Amino acid sequence: MILIPGGVFQMGATADSLAEECALFREGCQSDWFSTSEPVHTVLLDSYYLDAHEVTNAAYAEFLNQSGDQACQVQPCIDPEHTDVVLEGDAYVVPDELAQHPAAGITWFGATAFCEWREARLPTEAEWEKAAAWDEEGSSARQYPWGDDFDGQIVNFCDAACQQPQANAEFNDGFAESAPVASFMEGRSAAGAYDMAGNVWEWVADWYDPTYYQISTEANPIGPAGGNDKVVRGGSWFDTGNFSASAIRFPSAPENADRTIGFRCAANLP
Repeated sequence: MILIPGGVFQMGATADSLAEECALFREGCQSDWFSTSEPVHTVLLDSYYLDAHEVTNAAYAEFLNQSGDQACQVQPCIDPEHTDVVLEGDAYVVPDELAQHPAAGITWFGATAFCEWREARLPTEAEWEKAAAWDEEGSSARQYPWGDDFDGQIVNFCDAACQQPQANAEFNDGFAESAPVASFMEGRSAAGAYDMAGNVWEWVADWYDPTYYQISTEANPIGPAGGNDKVVRGGSWFDTGNFSASAIRFPSAPENADRTIGFRCAANLP
């Protein structure tokens, strides 16, 4: 884990700016796709720890084997059709070549259970965005973790290796889907976190409310009290590059276990 210092930062982005960026990648972009990222607002956070990279398949298999699957009896943790972590006999295993890829096919419940097993927790949406976007030295929010301009060489998104119709032929990272965690050193955020853009979307703790930023508390916001969906952040290998912008937020049902969604854990200071 890395320490993210407490303090204030600017959270969110204007829908128009995100739509303009979107138009560089595809046709038909609309501002209302990104209205949930408005308004830009000031947030105060306490210091916290955050995983330097996404939780791996190997780590998730270890969790399932050590917990005896007890944490997943009420709500399912994984979807066997969408994960690389498979049950063979009495043990969960991962092919060697996929061990260091991010754990995907994991429900929000499964992500929460893993973090609790590690005596940690999922990050709040505000904690996730500060670690992804905020440049403490420059006192400014970056559009992408590495800066304000997209660079397809340092992020795993849907490029020429991605076998989808939206693939961008100008770049090729060699990964048809996810990449091993921490593969893109130059794509780290100012805080030093890997893969805050691309690779897999990441679960955060918060329930999703498209208008939450209009009523968000100024200090340590934790999202609405309830809802139907949770928030995912950061874009994935399946998406066009603009969706890896740090301020973009989307809903996903907590029972969803998609190959494009993973997670990382956070922790309070002792």
